[in-house]
Amino acid sequence: MLIRVKRYSACALVVCFALSFVGCRQADGALPATTGTVPNELGDISRDLQNLASGNPEGPRDLSDDLSHYAEGTNGGLAAAEELSRRLGQALTGKTFKLADAMPLAHTCWLAVAGRQLSEKQIENLQNEMKLQLTTMGVSEQQAQEVAAQVGVVQQAVTARHRRWYELL
Repeated sequence: MLIRVKRYSACALVVCFALSFVGCRQADGALPATTGTVPNELGDISRDLQNLASGNPEGPRDLSDDLSHYAEGTNGGLAAAEELSRRLGQALTGKTFKLADAMPLAHTCWLAVAGRQLSEKQIENLQNEMKLQLTTMGVSEQQAQEVAAQVGVVQQAVTARHRRWYELL
């Protein structure tokens, strides 16, 4: 009888221990603050996006410059941000939209490059937001998905917060 109680206690302890880890997931990180010069830079990014749409030959370089400086000092962030700019250029060329319509997309682009503490769930939400914003602007589903996928690559390169061993879900 005593052996059976010990066996059940040991099994119960293992189950409780396992369940405690199942409940751990990566906590959401802090979003970068839009203070100081960031609002002006978001305006620059939105104008860059409009220049891309109009086919301005300087548009891709301008967007790349405005986004890439947020990725400085990261491991591969500059190249990933430049690729994001290139994909956005391909996706937006020939589209027409107002500057006000470009602001949410500019903010999403900025978050993708400036965010250093985002959780995997936040990155997934950012990718979905990017895809939705682009398709709303008339970008094809495939191109929007390619740009959204690059958001994940950018975040992989610029993040300072990787999943820890105990963050299972």
